[in-house]
Amino acid sequence: MPSTFTIVFPLGVTVGKWTRVFEQRHPEVQLVVTRVADAEQRDAIETGGADMAFVREPVDTDGLHLIPLYAEDIVVAMHHEHLLTLEKKLHLADLDDQPRIDGVPSEAMFRSIAAGDGIAVVPQSVAKALRRKDVVAMTLEDAEPSRVGLAWPRDAQHELVDEFIGIVRGRTAHSSRNLDVAAAQADAAKQDAKKPPRAAKSQNRPGAKQGKRPVARSRKPRRGR
Repeated sequence: MPSTFTIVFPLGVTVGKWTRVFEQRHPEVQLVVTRVADAEQRDAIETGGADMAFVREPVDTDGLHLIPLYAEDIVVAMHHEHLLTLEKKLHLADLDDQPRIDGVPSEAMFRSIAAGDGIAVVPQSVAKALRRKDVVAMTLEDAEPSRVGLAWPRDAQHELVDEFIGIVRGRTAHSSRNLDVAAAQADAAKQDAKKPPRAAKSQNRPGAKQGKRPVARSRKPRRGR
């Protein structure tokens, strides 16, 4: 069993519910979990710095396996007194002529939004991770959702990759898809196959006592008093 297993994830992606289960099932493995910028998520895999990566699409999948996990809404982050907050729903057309703050989402970006320098369009979980009292986030109704997936290298795959995928997909520790459990079940099946079949018990074997049926007693009619 390897001594370490490294996972990276971008801002806004919450991985604790899965990593906690992994640590419970494999206390002998040192799990390293690190947050990286979206632009660095592929590099972390290619350079060997990570065995698996939660990635925010789009991402170049050349040389990678990628399974989709979920999608989330895109929101507009703006000053809490911005005129757009008066709208019940926001659409892309509502953002025309609005000063935009682009770049990598960060605390510095949200400070700029709070100062009234402009608005930013980010995934909902990113806005939640960077939330401030003076910044509000409203769903952008007609924007393409942000998609999150789990990626790992096609070559030199870590042997615990399948185990972690099973945890993310909700397999229990006793699932037959768990490699250790599957191996144990296979060994048990082989042992059962080697055992000779049991002889059927004879109901009329010599010397066996036959059960007697109770004899019904006839009742005598009572004489009238």
